[in-house]
Amino acid sequence: MTALTRWAAWPLHAALAALLAGCASAPPPILLTLPPAVSSAAATTMPAAPGTPRVLAVGRPEIPEYLVARRVRYRAEASTLGEWPDAFWAERIEVSVGREFNAALRERLPGWRLCEANCSEQSPAASLQVVLTRMDYVRGERRLKASARIMLWSTERVPRLLQGGGFAYDIAGDADTPQSQAATVTELLRRVAADAAALVAKAP
Repeated sequence: MTALTRWAAWPLHAALAALLAGCASAPPPILLTLPPAVSSAAATTMPAAPGTPRVLAVGRPEIPEYLVARRVRYRAEASTLGEWPDAFWAERIEVSVGREFNAALRERLPGWRLCEANCSEQSPAASLQVVLTRMDYVRGERRLKASARIMLWSTERVPRLLQGGGFAYDIAGDADTPQSQAATVTELLRRVAADAAALVAKAP
């Protein structure tokens, strides 16, 4: 290779070296999960209710469509969303929300058996529907601001609303991190489960 050829190739080598250095220094992605809504110890020691438990059909909670994504999104401004850099949900967020909500609800309804699919064969006494109409982690305030509609329906051919209402939640995070956001979502599910269990307790 002549001196001229070496000089011409130098910028290409330098650019390639810089690219490789940038890749090596890039932080690994964060794969985020929701913290458990119920500790494993509490789940194993939960007392069984005497007699045959009633069956409650529970649909997966509905969450805002703009949050259904692999990226972990937060509310940046009133009309804009942001995404945490290099942070991704390890599984579909709607799946995580459904699992942790059911765990929290099961803990609060020891006299009931929850059914999540194909419930008609189990003759459920009632059906629970939860719609999270807002679930915004406002990063600038480190707070999760949410609202929910909780509805308990009869299982007759033409369902009747047995109990229902709207609820608002305001939950503080503890740090400016995606992990803090995940923790506030789990706390939200605990509170929604508590409100849902109270409506079930009022049902005839």
